[in-house]
Amino acid sequence: MLIPPDGLALIGAILLLAVAPFVLARTEATVTTPRFWIVGAYTGLYVLRPLCILLNPDWAHRYISSQPEFPRLVVGGLALALAGLACFWIGYYLRAGKQLSHLIPQLPQDISPARWRQAVLGCFLLGLVAYVVFLRSMGGLKELLAVLYMRAAVYEADETAGPMKELAKLVGVAALLGMHYHVRIRPARWAWPLLCLSSAIIGTMGGRGAVAQLWIMTYLLYALARPQYRSWKFLGALVLGVVLFATAALSARRATQGGMEAAVASLRSLPTKMTENVLDTVPMFDQMVATVQATGREIPYKEGESYVELIPVMVPRSLWPIETETAGVTLRKVIEPYGIGGRPPSAMGEGYMNFGLVGALGIMFLLGIWCRFLQAYLARGADCSLIVPLLYTFTLFSTINFLTGVGPLAVRACLFRVGAALVAFFWSARMRLSAPEGRSVEAA
Repeated sequence: MLIPPDGLALIGAILLLAVAPFVLARTEATVTTPRFWIVGAYTGLYVLRPLCILLNPDWAHRYISSQPEFPRLVVGGLALALAGLACFWIGYYLRAGKQLSHLIPQLPQDISPARWRQAVLGCFLLGLVAYVVFLRSMGGLKELLAVLYMRAAVYEADETAGPMKELAKLVGVAALLGMHYHVRIRPARWAWPLLCLSSAIIGTMGGRGAVAQLWIMTYLLYALARPQYRSWKFLGALVLGVVLFATAALSARRATQGGMEAAVASLRSLPTKMTENVLDTVPMFDQMVATVQATGREIPYKEGESYVELIPVMVPRSLWPIETETAGVTLRKVIEPYGIGGRPPSAMGEGYMNFGLVGALGIMFLLGIWCRFLQAYLARGADCSLIVPLLYTFTLFSTINFLTGVGPLAVRACLFRVGAALVAFFWSARMRLSAPEGRSVEAA
């Protein structure tokens, strides 16, 4: 397919707008800043993905590729992405986020290492018990793996499975609490085995992306604690590790489905399969375009209703048996009527579904302010507060989930992780509040 000249120009403009702030203010701590991770994710979603589907329309979601005006829809999506990135930078460089960071007190450095270890153990055991209950409700590990090998997601089989699956994610939180202990308090040989065990547990729940995110957050904890890890070679090694993990997961599934011959065949076609897997993982551009196309036609404007869904998604169905419909489920019913689950419209798509263009651009503006707040708060507390880097890591990756997924679900994940970390901290802290000014990690 011949790429429309205006589409290529928009892709170049997005790249220029994404890279320019880093060229103008280059520091050694760039890889630890929220803007680095947000803009990196944004570039993958709104540059690499649309470029690939312009080159090969077969990679696009069939809902938009089947539209007669397909190239125009892609160009329109790129124009919206460019405007959204501009709004993000405007929000980021306003002083509102920095001023907000000074209103939040810093938490103390003084904690009991023994109590922190108790918190790690308690968090892991609670998650492990929830995982066992979840396995029983799904019919056992064999049945659960059979579902995963069929490339089906694990949904709530009954009123027990869903809440227990969420609670079982505490094993991942425990692993990061242990890794934070290892890099910030004192060396701990058990931290790495705990991380590997937690990764295996989360992987069996269908969370390959969650496993990769767990290891990326581990890298960020190291980079925040030890400047020598703020290097592109370590980040490149991490990306290579994630690719190898995806390769191993793909080969294991093929071997289970068709034996060793299928596994070998998957390795032979690895470059093509890896490209397809990556593109399948980041379809948010297509789904954002589909949201813009469908809203006002098949989908009525929600006018903020999808954000209110945060309240019911926080409560287990066993306690509140209410039927909810997130923005992702609404979109899936239109673009994949016979599918299951949801199709995340991305932050801009959900904003458009609620308030049109104002909602799509407004949410990126607010994300810019939020990321500046995270950066300023980290700069103040990185050296004077033990818990700030851990809270920053959890919140940053929940923000990335918000950018790419469904708002209420990302907020729920953030509250879940941050709440567990704060409980662990207050259990082990010698209680006092202070607000000293720490040495800046990067100019806030």
